[in-house]
Amino acid sequence: MLNRSENLPWLALAVLLILSGLIYLLAPVLTPFLAGALLAYIFDPLADKLEYKGLNRTLAALLVMVAVGLVSTGLVLMVVPLFINQAQLLMDRLPDYLGWIQRDLLPTLTGLLGISADIDMDSVRNWLAEHAQSAGTAAQQFLPRLGNGATALLTAAVNLLLIPVITFYLLRDWDGLVARMDQLIPRPWHDQVSRLVKEIDRVLSEFLRGQLSVMLAMSVFYSIGLSLAGLDFALPIGILTGVMGFIPFVGATLGLVLGVLEAALQFQSLSGILPVLGVFVAGQVVEGMVVTPWLVGDRIGLHPVAVIFALAAFGQVFGFFGVLLALPMAAALLVAIRHLREAWLASPAYAGTGAGKAGRYNAALSSTDSVMSAPLLESSIKSLPLISKGKVRDIYAVGDDKLLLVTTDRLSAFDVIMPTPIPGKGEVLTAITQFWFNKLAHVIPNQLTGIDPESVVTPDERDQVRGRALVVKKLKPLPVEAIVRGYLVGSGWKEYQQTGRVCGISLPSGLQQAGKLPQPLFTPSTKADIGQHDENISFARCEELLGKELAAKVRDASLTLYSQAADYALSRGMIIADTKFEFGLDESGRLHHIDEVMTPDSSRFWPADQYQQGVNPPSFDKQYVRDWLEASGWNKEPPGPRLPENVVSITSGKYREALHRLTENN
Repeated sequence: MLNRSENLPWLALAVLLILSGLIYLLAPVLTPFLAGALLAYIFDPLADKLEYKGLNRTLAALLVMVAVGLVSTGLVLMVVPLFINQAQLLMDRLPDYLGWIQRDLLPTLTGLLGISADIDMDSVRNWLAEHAQSAGTAAQQFLPRLGNGATALLTAAVNLLLIPVITFYLLRDWDGLVARMDQLIPRPWHDQVSRLVKEIDRVLSEFLRGQLSVMLAMSVFYSIGLSLAGLDFALPIGILTGVMGFIPFVGATLGLVLGVLEAALQFQSLSGILPVLGVFVAGQVVEGMVVTPWLVGDRIGLHPVAVIFALAAFGQVFGFFGVLLALPMAAALLVAIRHLREAWLASPAYAGTGAGKAGRYNAALSSTDSVMSAPLLESSIKSLPLISKGKVRDIYAVGDDKLLLVTTDRLSAFDVIMPTPIPGKGEVLTAITQFWFNKLAHVIPNQLTGIDPESVVTPDERDQVRGRALVVKKLKPLPVEAIVRGYLVGSGWKEYQQTGRVCGISLPSGLQQAGKLPQPLFTPSTKADIGQHDENISFARCEELLGKELAAKVRDASLTLYSQAADYALSRGMIIADTKFEFGLDESGRLHHIDEVMTPDSSRFWPADQYQQGVNPPSFDKQYVRDWLEASGWNKEPPGPRLPENVVSITSGKYREALHRLTENN
């Protein structure tokens, strides 16, 4: 049976489906309440900031509502008259447009296409004139029927008045409501539910902030651009294009059609149309390469087809308000489904009866690795002098010239050691390191001695080293970590979005998240103590620390090791996105490869069959833990939080899958 933590995503999905059903049944009544809740959610951070500055919550909520009301009123008073003027201008120019269509456009189409396009434009003019003159009588015809829809109009008016009232009270009591709902969560599920809700909150808040910013930015861009192109109706077309931009391709396509049509009618020449086309081409480039990656990035991760389906489905079920809720609700469902998938892959039902949570991974290991020892958070070897305890490895002296490296099951994330061990992690890291040391020994010497670790400890200590320790040469470690990046991801992607560089190295424009770099980059960093953060350094600084000749050797060795390992891994269906090497010197000054080699701790592994540019691919490393920590609200300072059982199980499975893919049949 599934345990509590594995049941949770199913429960979350069921709750979302039940809520969706209730919303559907009560949609006519719930509209102002849902709108008020959405607005209160959006403005809660602003009220929190005012409250933090010393205002009481009621006054803070009132000030936010007043400010929002003033801004909204100002925008309406500014934009509506402009739209009215534009509409009047269109009506004034309509006869001229119709004349141009009859005089120039239709004969041109007939000559080019050989199609007779005979339209009686006088009849069109008469029809427009008749309907313009009857506009006044239309109101008279409508008024007697008003009583039939009085209830609907009254309901709409009441809802419109209720929305700000409901928003105010929800905004005032938001924190208390959240706290009371938190108290209702069953304690055994509290950590899991809190993490799930925080992740949904992060996705929704970043979507609302990012997507609304994109809509505003692109509305301004298109309005200004079309105005500079001389288009008379630049404002309505620009705003419509920007606002509709949240539907993939629809906003730009609609704006392009309207813009080109208006340019053709207004300028009646190709020279007037081309600048308008240029504005839309530039808009797509700016939105796709600058605005959206900067403001939204991969915060939702919905495929364009999924976005269109969500808008259509929610609009069909819930009406116009459903269109507004479509993407936020789809993002929340995406988070629940993502956790549901992870729980399913970690469940005995997926692995097979009796296989255990990570049964499919255990089965994939060789016979020597299929049975993992009990988790080891910290070694305790008394027969050898302890030199140091690192983030993952405990180091003991073996005589004067050798070391015993014991790889524990500790996990370090954001340079902080987590209190929860990952079962089998030490054995996996040791097996992968031995594999790479042997496979890449022709590139550079390594620190292996070939001595059995069990032979250097007492019999009662052998369980602590079996399968997870190495006896290595004692070398002088270099004070830098040699990082090689083959793909644009993580901190490199964030820096590239802001500066167009990675660790000070300029890159071509237009690269996408997770895209393969034109060539691997060598980006060294300092070595930080436990609890401190490594810092990227320039190659010039690396030369200062190591000397020019040694720095060049480290760089060349790192790039060669990465390139050969990446080619091999790709042949096994894995992509090594980036990795970290460490080097040391023997007494003669000869460079050696030391520490661990391209393990899930020091590298980013992606399944090649699931790789695509533009999104952060799934991985066979501790990225799953990093994602959980990011969503948990932890401040990335010691001590680290305890990891839930399902996170531990899934992470352990990912480590074993990496070993299986790399070493099977080797």
